[in-house]
Amino acid sequence: MSDANYSAADLSAAGSFERYVEHIPAAFAVTRGDKHTLLYANAAFRNLVANDSELLIGRPVADAFATRDTAGLTALLDRAFRTGIVSRDRRVELVDESALLLSCTIWPDVNGKGESEHLVIELRVATQGELTLGLQREVAERLLLSALREQDAAEIAEVSRRGATFLAAESRRLAKSLDETETLEAIAGMSLPSLGAWCIVDTLDDGDKMHRLAIIHPDPAKQTLLDELGGRWIPEPDDGFGLPAALRSAGPTVIAADFDAALGTALRDPELSRVLRELGIGPLLTVPLVIRKRLAGAVTFVGGRHGQPFTAEDVELAEDLAGRSAMALERARLYGEAIALKARAEAASQARGAFLGMMSHELRTPLNAIGGYVDLIDMEIHGPVTAAQHVDLARIRSNQRYLMGLINDVLNFTKVGSGHLAYDFADIKVRAVLEASVALVEPLVVQKGLIYDGITCDAKLVIHGDQERVIQILVNLLSNSIKFTEPGGRLIVDCEATGNAALMRVSDTGIGIPPDKHEAIFEPFIQVKGGSTGPESGIGLVLAISRSLARAMHGDLTVESTLGKGSRFTLTLPLSSAATRSAEHQT
Repeated sequence: MSDANYSAADLSAAGSFERYVEHIPAAFAVTRGDKHTLLYANAAFRNLVANDSELLIGRPVADAFATRDTAGLTALLDRAFRTGIVSRDRRVELVDESALLLSCTIWPDVNGKGESEHLVIELRVATQGELTLGLQREVAERLLLSALREQDAAEIAEVSRRGATFLAAESRRLAKSLDETETLEAIAGMSLPSLGAWCIVDTLDDGDKMHRLAIIHPDPAKQTLLDELGGRWIPEPDDGFGLPAALRSAGPTVIAADFDAALGTALRDPELSRVLRELGIGPLLTVPLVIRKRLAGAVTFVGGRHGQPFTAEDVELAEDLAGRSAMALERARLYGEAIALKARAEAASQARGAFLGMMSHELRTPLNAIGGYVDLIDMEIHGPVTAAQHVDLARIRSNQRYLMGLINDVLNFTKVGSGHLAYDFADIKVRAVLEASVALVEPLVVQKGLIYDGITCDAKLVIHGDQERVIQILVNLLSNSIKFTEPGGRLIVDCEATGNAALMRVSDTGIGIPPDKHEAIFEPFIQVKGGSTGPESGIGLVLAISRSLARAMHGDLTVESTLGKGSRFTLTLPLSSAATRSAEHQT
């Protein structure tokens, strides 16, 4: 009331009003700000809450309610100040039950900006009946708010459920094929369920050139219009949507108005403009397709000409769809790359096999000739040969046979790898093939001075396989053990049946195999004794050939070994059907 712009009449009128309010029986007070500092309280207000009026002015009004629940009162004041909504006939809870029952009404004073500056508080003594009605109203309001919250929660849950169902269906559709072309077609057929929005898909190739996929529209009539475009609608750098927009912004682009400007140069082509206007293009939503942090394309969802703008939920769903599309596209591309790499590897393997086979055949002819001439000279057909020359000829023959052995290994490897090797399957007695195999290497056992205690094997065991190939594998294993076992070491041969298979084992006390090479030794051209040369080294094909033969006969070849203590190779082959039925009958 001290503003200099007020006239004397104004000041007199204001003073009269204050004197009037001071003495009316209704209890009024005015607070300022969010701390609810008391600016004014009339006599009736002061008498209801405090005897000493000096305690009220300039302090939070709640301080005056010492015998009441100030937290509840403050909450009412906060709510009115924050919302600008009048709170009527709210009870002020008692702390001291001897105090009067008070009812409180709060009017916010809202300025032109919609913000509260002051609160006007009215207090009055309330009857128990009035407080009961107020309590009932408060409970009803809370129940209504609770019901509204539950309804909102149910609607949110239903929207979430529909969104999850939609995404699951789209994920299944995107994952239906690993072909990249079919995956791109699946992406082009996406739509947002809330608006039925069809989509435009742009891609970016490795050369950073933009492409637009053929558009798939859910409406057959509009699809006919799109087919008329014949690939003429392509991404242009100044377009406000699609891949050009994604290149300018990493996040989603939403265009809710001025669609013509967003379409850019497309509307300058009369025929293209006619088709686009007949399609009725409305709101646009572009989301990027990102694969391994690289922009691979963009999907633009198109709403109807008079359709509702895209909501935050639509944007979130579109981004989720784009993420799943990018994963499906990456999976398809990786699969395509894997198929291409496999084809190249198979072609290279076939070329290598053909080369090795050809070279092996070409080398066999001169090596056979060398062996023949060595024999002729050694037989002294062309004249006498000295003792020293006989020794040299024996060395030549030994190396010629070694080379022939290597060439035969290469030929066997190429035949096994190409699948051109024929198999003659029959029932075979296990003990018989073990005895035949040992007989072929027995001179080497004696020559090396190894301890050999014979074969431990049930004579009734019968397997199904190619006898010649089984013996070839066993001879390879026996020769390998003899080669890498020092004189005085032990060689053990045994077998047993387990399930529907027979296990034929060749064990030794040789040098053993490092743990990291237990599988590597079955790969081509891997040697156990790296760096060694000569007849004992070989070229690392024997075990690779042996495992391939075993697997071709529906079996396997494995190894257990401890470095410095020896190895045990196990050839597993299926029992014959008759033997299996007999074992089951006995069981």
